Amino acid sequence: MEHLRLQIFDDHDYMNVQYGAKRSVVRPSHTMYVATLMAMVWCLDFDYVTKMRYNKEKDLVFVTKPDRFWGETEHVYEMHHLEQMVPSAVTAVKDMSSKDENGIMTVHCMAQNEQMKFYKDQKFWNNDLRPEFENETRGLWETTHADKYTGRIF
Repeated sequence: MEHLRLQIFDDHDYMNVQYGAKRSVVRPSHTMYVATLMAMVWCLDFDYVTKMRYNKEKDLVFVTKPDRFWGETEHVYEMHHLEQMVPSAVTAVKDMSSKDENGIMTVHCMAQNEQMKFYKDQKFWNNDLRPEFENETRGLWETTHADKYTGRIF
């Protein structure tokens, strides 16, 4: 008759303290880290304009921006809804990016609540159309500081 050997304990990996800590602490922490990292990648800033074109009447703007799937998407905006954002307050006016010739200009679409960021460097612009675009998009704040009776408060 054979002797039947009974094992009282199970010596698999999941029965020790280190593996228990790994399952209860390390794996959930790593999962939260990866989920946070993916959320941060999803919320990256995709507002930079890669190409902009007018229609013939110059009342529509066709803007190409990168999308989240490594491609580009074309968006259509009406020109009268676009406004440059008031430069944010910083402690040194001379260091503001809106004052820099090579800085970044932020244009906001008031109808769709979307932002577009343009490089201000001359090499990215058609020099014949740039002054007109800038004048059309500065309607809310360009002359508001000139006279308190004609200025707009927003």
